[in-house]
Amino acid sequence: MKTGIWLLVGILAAAGCAGGKARRVSAPAASPLAKALIRTARSYLPEEDSKHPVPKDCSDFVGKVFLAHEVALPRSSEAMAIEGEEVGSSRDLRMADLVFFSGAKGGRKIGHVAIYVNNGIFIHQANSGEGVRQESMYSDYWRKRYLKGRRIVD
Repeated sequence: MKTGIWLLVGILAAAGCAGGKARRVSAPAASPLAKALIRTARSYLPEEDSKHPVPKDCSDFVGKVFLAHEVALPRSSEAMAIEGEEVGSSRDLRMADLVFFSGAKGGRKIGHVAIYVNNGIFIHQANSGEGVRQESMYSDYWRKRYLKGRRIVD
């Protein structure tokens, strides 16, 4: 009987050690196409001595980057926001996902689109004529305006 109790205690203790918080599964490695999209997007950065003309606006930039890899997207950020698959949480974003933000006034209306790079960094055409830059989604400005992500390529 004592052996049975100790066996039960041992099994329960082992089960308790195996429990705890579930580990988060890491995202799959970025596809070659996703990496190529980011390389193309970064080629627009001023520090890359870009030969690209400055895009007209955010959706023009995103459209040109994707079209360079034969992926056609609609012209406006609002139309882009219904393409591909929805990404459930900003924690699930992957390289080359599109990220959408509200405009300068906030709210739930899409006013801006960018390309997610990795680790909370995205690349975008901020304002007309200002050129392309990388920024953090965790800055107060962008964190408050993040609306959703869309996966266009795997």
